[in-house]
Amino acid sequence: MSLTESQKKVLERLNNQVQELSDQLKNKEEEIQEKERKIKELQQTINDETQTKEELKSKIEEKTHTLDEKVKEIGQLENKIRELEDQTKELEKKIKELNEGNKKRAEELSQKEERIKKFEEKISEKETKIEELESELNHFEEREKKTREIFEKDPKYRIFFILRDSGSRSFEELSKTLGIAIVQLKTYISDLKSHGLVDIKGEEIEVSPQYK
Repeated sequence: MSLTESQKKVLERLNNQVQELSDQLKNKEEEIQEKERKIKELQQTINDETQTKEELKSKIEEKTHTLDEKVKEIGQLENKIRELEDQTKELEKKIKELNEGNKKRAEELSQKEERIKKFEEKISEKETKIEELESELNHFEEREKKTREIFEKDPKYRIFFILRDSGSRSFEELSKTLGIAIVQLKTYISDLKSHGLVDIKGEEIEVSPQYK
């Protein structure tokens, strides 16, 4: 049966609409693929930063242990200095009382003073190392702060940092805090959960244990 001119136009219009929908669907699929790619890149970045943070934490613990040892050494040096000072005073007393062997006693006293000077130099070196460690720690903290500022510009990752800093929160609380609709919030949360960043327990959301 041949189609009328009107039916042909209707059929043509329908075909055009189908083609437009197909093009729109293809564009949406490409957008989804691009978003998934970006999410994977962001996830890798987060993983890298988490690893860096763990390494930094380990280094800080190691430096703290070293610092404790240095503080202990300084305490021992101070005790030795006090002992040397006591010995020096005793030597001076004996020099005044006996007035014999002044030259030999003076040389011994000079040696004691030299040892004190060396101890003071060691203490100065320890203090310099402590300052270097503090500077290094400040550098890493500043780096983490800048990285966090970058990620917090994305509402999705801002949610992650809020949960990591304050613990579990409800959908309603997060919606008010971020000023976004519950529907949009749930989309972000669902995306974070699919990547293992958060857990949902009833109406409460919290950061997954491995990222706390």
